[in-house]
Amino acid sequence: MNYSYWEKEYLLADIDYLIVGMGLVGLQTAINIKEKEPKAKVVVIDRHAWGLGASTRNAGFGCFANVSEILDDLENDSVENVYATIKKRYQGLQKLRSTFGDQNIGYEELGSCEIFTKDNKTYLTQGIDSLQGINTILYHELGLDNIFSYRSNTPLPNTIGAIHNAYEGQLNTGKLYNTIYAYAQQLGIKLYGGIEVKEWSNGDTIEVQTAQDLTLKTKNLILCTNAFTSQLIAEDITPCRGQVIISERVDNLPCEGMYMYDSGYYYWRDIDTRILLGGARNMDVDGETSYELESNETIITELHRFMNEQIFGREIAIEHQWSGIMGMGKDHKKLPIVKALEPNIYLAARLGGMGVALSAEVAEEVVAII
Repeated sequence: MNYSYWEKEYLLADIDYLIVGMGLVGLQTAINIKEKEPKAKVVVIDRHAWGLGASTRNAGFGCFANVSEILDDLENDSVENVYATIKKRYQGLQKLRSTFGDQNIGYEELGSCEIFTKDNKTYLTQGIDSLQGINTILYHELGLDNIFSYRSNTPLPNTIGAIHNAYEGQLNTGKLYNTIYAYAQQLGIKLYGGIEVKEWSNGDTIEVQTAQDLTLKTKNLILCTNAFTSQLIAEDITPCRGQVIISERVDNLPCEGMYMYDSGYYYWRDIDTRILLGGARNMDVDGETSYELESNETIITELHRFMNEQIFGREIAIEHQWSGIMGMGKDHKKLPIVKALEPNIYLAARLGGMGVALSAEVAEEVVAII
């Protein structure tokens, strides 16, 4: 396609900051830059119409920690990194809420429960034994009293106990994205979908080559491409696909709020008189290490079984299903990567499956580096 003079010389010319990735991190990075430099031309591009990896395909969990995940992470990473990641998640959630408002993003602080069955009773025992120590550390890190508490009963079948987090919440992913997107537009940030970056060269200006045979010139390039970063540069970021299903509408739902099982590999919540359930990625790790937004029938079948047996205790129909792609590090590395790659080129990625909680914090960090 031949691009017009207007497109080349006005729509996509004289860019001060070009951000690749129109997800939660990309949009908030653009917002932070524009608020600091109102006269700067800030452009966000994405190969899709909007941020399609995980930003509009997540489960709407405003979470920052569960006990089994903490214990698992401590076996694979340093104490400092594990608790630093939790602190980033919590602070990021508070920034997200204070910036955009709970009502605008559909945030409800209903708490969360990590449930245990006879199949993982050992993890419950370990969790209970660790509660006081974890609560003490998190009090010093976050200033929150008794984040976790043990509950012997839950409304769900086949459950022998649960560990409750009183400070977590859920939100409406659609409202969240719409609110951030609209605010970016209000500030005058240019948002262009359908532009895929292939490579770039760094000279007097940065020239970005696209799959659409279009060359973009910018003073600063910021990659906010999360799981897809490793398609552009060599970084410790692996795509991890997650499957999600939603039930039919049901009167008298068996639970409200957020729930987790098996170190967070299964996670569910109520939404619009339905239950949303995601996860079970550990059933086919190799199959879910993918850049393709496709269904994995092995996992969809397992999620449906779990919904029937562990949540409802009866057969329930599924009305919606989709997949999203998260960016993880090898060997359980979950700290985001936020750094300068070379002069005037920056990276903010690897949200570790916690992009909702981390996005505001990561966006602020990369703008501080810039």
